[in-house]
Amino acid sequence: MEKSVEMTLENGVASIFFNEPNSLNALSKKLKDDLKGALDLIEQEPNVKVVIFAGKGRAFCAGGDVKAMQAEYDPIEVKKGMEVSSTIIERIRDLRKITISAVQGYAAGAGMSLAIASDIVIAEENAKFVLSFKNVGLIPDLGLHYHLPRMVGEWKAKEWIWSGKKLTAQEACEIGFVHEVVTEGSLIEKANEIANELMNGPIQSFILSKLLINRYQNASFTEILEKEVDTQTIIKGGSEHKDAVAAFFSK
Repeated sequence: MEKSVEMTLENGVASIFFNEPNSLNALSKKLKDDLKGALDLIEQEPNVKVVIFAGKGRAFCAGGDVKAMQAEYDPIEVKKGMEVSSTIIERIRDLRKITISAVQGYAAGAGMSLAIASDIVIAEENAKFVLSFKNVGLIPDLGLHYHLPRMVGEWKAKEWIWSGKKLTAQEACEIGFVHEVVTEGSLIEKANEIANELMNGPIQSFILSKLLINRYQNASFTEILEKEVDTQTIIKGGSEHKDAVAAFFSK
């Protein structure tokens, strides 16, 4: 059986590839568990200073596992799954490493949340960032209620969530949460170039600045994650979500 997450380590840089291309790297239980396991390993590697996240195939990450949403609602299992997701995002923000998301194809729903949790986001020119939560009758999660308002303002964040905003890589770059747009086929090369530049600088200083910024802007990030977990757990048991998932598969 192929691994849902592949990892390489080279010259102080860990590259983590989401490896469920047939589902556009949707966040299945196995992918999330494997990703958490990879982060656990990296956290214990003192020589790793930079982590790159990327997707195999045609997408970075298509968001939540919509097929799994058809299963019978079990609030305990839903909350457990959400807590794994939240742990992953907290780990990315708290890692004593610099993180880079290298986005090709779609970063949709929770895939967008995952991408923008990194310290640096680069994207291929064909990339799309999509707030697709409304398509399955859910709220954004994985910290998006924390990150997005800080990037675009609270009114714009609400507008985007409610409209299911779709952004091209260039639009995301103009707004500022994508740092650079690269040509098709050069994404991983560019991610490694940035990683090597960071490694050649005062990397410990960079990491400490990251931690200061991430931990002390507000004391509300964990509270937001907890609220997302509780709210999502309730919504997944409701008719709006079930009707939206059914409509998704009927298209």
